[in-house]
Amino acid sequence: MQIPIKNIFHQIKGLFSRDDELGRSGIVKKNIFYSLIIRFASIAVSFLLVPLTIGYVSAELYGVWLILSSIMTWLSFMDIGFTQGLKNKLAEAIALEDWNRGKQLVSTTYWMMLVIFIPVCIVLQLVIPLVDWCNLLNVNVIYEKDILQVMSVVIGFACLQMIVNVLVSVVAAFQKVALSNSFTVIGNIVSLFVIILLTKTVPPSLLYLSISFCTIHVFVTIVASFILFKGKFKSVAPSIHCINRHLIKDLFGLGYKFFIINIQVLVLYQSTNVLISNVSSPLMVTSYNLAYKYLNLSMMLFNIITAPLWPAYTDAYTKGDYQWMKNTRAKMSKVLLLSIAASAIMVAISPLFYKIWVGDRAVVPFAMTVTVAIYVAIYCWMTLNGTLIVGIGKISLETIFVVVGMIIHIPLSLLLSKHIGAYGVLVSMAFITLVYALVFHIQVGKLLSKTAKGIWNR
Repeated sequence: MQIPIKNIFHQIKGLFSRDDELGRSGIVKKNIFYSLIIRFASIAVSFLLVPLTIGYVSAELYGVWLILSSIMTWLSFMDIGFTQGLKNKLAEAIALEDWNRGKQLVSTTYWMMLVIFIPVCIVLQLVIPLVDWCNLLNVNVIYEKDILQVMSVVIGFACLQMIVNVLVSVVAAFQKVALSNSFTVIGNIVSLFVIILLTKTVPPSLLYLSISFCTIHVFVTIVASFILFKGKFKSVAPSIHCINRHLIKDLFGLGYKFFIINIQVLVLYQSTNVLISNVSSPLMVTSYNLAYKYLNLSMMLFNIITAPLWPAYTDAYTKGDYQWMKNTRAKMSKVLLLSIAASAIMVAISPLFYKIWVGDRAVVPFAMTVTVAIYVAIYCWMTLNGTLIVGIGKISLETIFVVVGMIIHIPLSLLLSKHIGAYGVLVSMAFITLVYALVFHIQVGKLLSKTAKGIWNR
C-alpha cells in the first residue's frame, strides 16, 4: 500500500508523462514546461533591470517611472473584455476547425480595439497637460516637463500595445501560452541591452527610459504578429474584408463579464496596500509585501501550471470530452495539495528566511506570514476551479459573486480593522476569496456531472 505522498507524486508525474504528446494533454505539458523556463528567465531579467534602471536615472525618478508605467496596466482593462472573449470564442472555432469564423473573430477584435483605443488615446493626450502631475505624484516641479513628455509617450504606446496585444489572445487560443509569455521576456531582454547602451551614451533621462521600454515591447509584438500570421496562424490572420460586426455581440456577450471580473481584481486585490496603510501604518504595508512576495512563489508556480489549462478546457468542452476535464482537475488537485504543503514549509522557516533576506531593516510578524499563507492557499483553490469555469465560458454566476465581493470588500475591511488592525484587510480578502472558491467548487461539480441548470450553467 502506497503512502499518500507517493500517490500525489504519481499523479503529478502523470501530468508530465510522455504519452499523448501530440494531443491536448501533451500541449498542456509542453506549455507548463516552457512557461516555467520563461517565467524564471523573466524573474532573472527583472532583477537585473531594477538596479540597472535605478543606476541610470535615480531612485526618485525610478519611483516616478513605476507610477507612470502602471497606467499601462489600468488601460489594459478598457478593452471591455473583448480580447478575453476572443480567447474563448476562437478556441471554440479552432476546436471545430471553423477557420472562416476564426478569421472573422480575429479581424473583428482588431477592428474593435482600433475603435476603442484610438479615441481613448486622443482624449487622454488632451487631458495630460491639464493635470498637475507634480502635485499628484508629490515630486519636485523641476520634473514637470519630463513627466508631461513621459505621460504622452506612455499613453500613446499603451493604447498601441492594447491593439497589437490581440495576438496574445490568438496565441493562447491555439494553446501556445508559453509562446505568448515569451514576448514580455524578449522585450525585457532587449530593454536590458538598450538601457546598458543608454548608460554609456546619454545622460540620465526619464523620457529615454520610457521610450526604450514602451517602444521595444510594442515592436516585439508587432514583429511577432507579422511572423505568426504569415506562418503558424495564417488560417486566422486578420483581414479588413473579414470584419463581421454581427460577431461583436458574441465577443461582448462574454467579454463584458470578463471586464467586470477584471475590475473586481483591481478593487479586491490592488487596494490592499492603500487599505493597510489607512487602517494601520506604512510599516505594516512593508510587512505584508515582504510576506506576500515570499509566499507568492508557491502561488506563482501553481498559476504557471494552471494557465495553459484555460484554452485546453475550452477545447475539451467544445468537443464534449468531459472525462479529460475530470482527469485533469483531479491531477491539479494533487498539485494544489503540494502547493499548500510548500506554503506550510515556507511559513515554518520564514523567520530564518526573513533574517537572511532583510535582516533588521524590516519586521514581519509571524501572524502576518500565517495570514498571507492562508490567503494564498485559498486563492490557489479558487484558481483550480475558476480556470475550468472561465475556460468553458460559464461565468454568469462568477460575475454576480465578484460584483458582490467588490462592493463589500472595503466596508468589511474597515469594520474588521477596528478590531484586528491591518489583519482585517487580509481577513476580508481571504473570506471573500473563500466564498468564491466554495461557489466555484460546487459549480464545477455540477458542470462536470452535467447536472448544472439555470445560473449554474450560464
